[in-house]
Amino acid sequence: MNYSIADTENLLEESSALFECYLERVFESESVNDLMSASHWYADAFFNMLAYPQQQTRH
Repeated sequence: MNYSIADTENLLEESSALFECYLERVFESESVNDLMSASHWYADAFFNMLAYPQQQTRH
């Protein structure tokens, strides 16, 4: 699979946004269950971002 620079930049932007959301969830956590939930959410979201990239329209 070939990746372009634009794809790599998009991946970095999306992964940074996901990580920021994860950190917000961690700092808002009030219990260990909340922390575990945040970790599972982040792992699922990151996996899905890599496994099912958004289809970009190329001109």
